[in-house]
Amino acid sequence: MNHDLAGRRVLVAVGGGIAAYKVVDVVRRLLKRGAEVRVMMTRAATRFVHPTTFAAISGAPVGLEMFQDDGNPSVDHLELPHSADIVLVAPATADLMAKMAHGIADDLVATALLAAQCPVLIAPAMNSSMWDHPATQANLQTLTDRGIKLVGPASGEMAAPGEKPGVGRMSEPEEIEAAVANLLHQDKPLAGKRFVITAGRTEEPIDDVRVLTNRSSGRMGVELAREVFQRGAEVILVHGSMDVAPPEGIRAIRIGTAEEMKREVQEVASDADCMLYVAAVSDWRPKNAYKGKMKREAMDGPPAIEMVENPDIAKETAPLCKGLRVGFALEVDARDEIALDKMKRKGLDVILLNHVSAIGGASSSLTWLTMDGERDQSPDAPKRELASWVVLRIIERLSPSA
Repeated sequence: MNHDLAGRRVLVAVGGGIAAYKVVDVVRRLLKRGAEVRVMMTRAATRFVHPTTFAAISGAPVGLEMFQDDGNPSVDHLELPHSADIVLVAPATADLMAKMAHGIADDLVATALLAAQCPVLIAPAMNSSMWDHPATQANLQTLTDRGIKLVGPASGEMAAPGEKPGVGRMSEPEEIEAAVANLLHQDKPLAGKRFVITAGRTEEPIDDVRVLTNRSSGRMGVELAREVFQRGAEVILVHGSMDVAPPEGIRAIRIGTAEEMKREVQEVASDADCMLYVAAVSDWRPKNAYKGKMKREAMDGPPAIEMVENPDIAKETAPLCKGLRVGFALEVDARDEIALDKMKRKGLDVILLNHVSAIGGASSSLTWLTMDGERDQSPDAPKRELASWVVLRIIERLSPSA
């Protein structure tokens, strides 16, 4: 089975037209190719296909309303389009196209389309007289001028009884599937680039059973590795213990201690176009690990453990990399000057500052700081969304025009 869309995130916005039933097959096809698919529907669309159909197929809740049952506003209109690699609008009715062209945001779908920052593909479907109307054609021109992509419409029989054949039928599911895949495959701005990413937590042995470590989950490093890999990069992930698995398709090197991580990074740093130091490395380690297991009854009170300093992996390996060097500063006192000082001491080009509360968590926010004075603040978002935010800025730095 072809899983060429594995890990790619597709948001499907279903409009209110009879062709909505075809979108069920589109979603099924994209899922079979490995894509992660979320669906949102207009109120009119639910008259043609019940939301439970899409929920059952996609395995995820369907976005329907701007407000939740408890009266609180939903954040789907921002989270779903911001986390998507592509938005597919199918069927793109005359009404939806008009809203998109004129920036109308009067329901969940229209608002999400206004917030989308990724490629948008529309699959128009309507009566041929509506398609030919000057207003629809003017809206189409506006949308294509903005970079919106188009698949169809096709010629053929209309849904209304007695209606003459014409242009306006939504493209068949296999054509829409191919159009989505083609757009996703074109989105490879990091093709030919090599990324080295450190992730997870190091573990320094106290004895043969116990280790000195921290609460890092490794999630941020994994999400960054997945994001750059999906955008065409070759990825080497040097990682310690993690609560999540490395993405498929990348080279993952498992280590235990900080010394082991340093040695592995030294081996690959010189060929990297970008180094991402994301791992939570223990600053200290026991000078001498106890052989076997320390037992309470064999000890005369608590053991005295002499500590020595671990290598500063970023500081020692960043000079080996001729590309972009990006580090993370996890601080209790998350102030710019602390991160900027760390960036200078370690010889980095960029540092991402976040609060210590982010460690082990699923979401956080980041401050992007550079040696040349650039500063940008991310939203508070899930780490997958933050990874996309970071990688887009890295792409800008690596592009020839940057």
